[in-house]
Amino acid sequence: MRRLMGAALAAGLLAVLSAVPAGAAQPRIYHTITSSHGFAFVDRTEGCERIEVFVSSSFGSYAGQPGPVNKQGLTGVFVRVTDVCATEPSMSAGPRPAAGGGGGGLLFEAEGQNQARLVTDNRLRGAGVSTAIPATDSNGDPLTVHLTATWRATGPLTHTTTNTHANLGAGNVSSTANELERPVAAQMTVSAAGYEVSGHAAEATLTQSKFRCVEVPRPGVEEFYPCFGFPG
Repeated sequence: MRRLMGAALAAGLLAVLSAVPAGAAQPRIYHTITSSHGFAFVDRTEGCERIEVFVSSSFGSYAGQPGPVNKQGLTGVFVRVTDVCATEPSMSAGPRPAAGGGGGGLLFEAEGQNQARLVTDNRLRGAGVSTAIPATDSNGDPLTVHLTATWRATGPLTHTTTNTHANLGAGNVSSTANELERPVAAQMTVSAAGYEVSGHAAEATLTQSKFRCVEVPRPGVEEFYPCFGFPG
């Protein structure tokens, strides 16, 4: 679930950030991306009810040189409540199996996202997001998930740099990726449709990426945008 949600949100964010018009190729094209991402997972059992909450929140900025800076936030939440004492799945709308390995009878499930931004500092000492997310339940009915989540650093900052240089025939591309990460503890409060869970996350991550890419097309080449997957 973590990988699926993280991949979906990252893909959505990149699609928004990279959706810029592809005009005529410039002699040199520069792009920069800064992206911060927080993930947290709560898994709590109270009596026969197991409540699972997955939260992913991010904030990114994209800039071409020359060009304006585009900024985008994306926050998603997935909530699942199952009856771990049940031998058969049960819901008010009729029986159905529990999704994603929750186990027991599925009592409630909801998923949604909006463009709320993760707020963090450059050294990843902490981050947070508070928002009301429009969502749908397992029957497709609309509802609102209220979310507040915070991340707090618990260990040293790790910095990794990766450099890539390649000749792609139509031109050259060089990129530098700087990845920052800290061990973190997260706490969240989530409420939806009468269900509420508040407490420390069983698992949490907080990362930040700074990416710079330089494109140098050969003379006469107009469609050369390898940094962001444009044609060419």
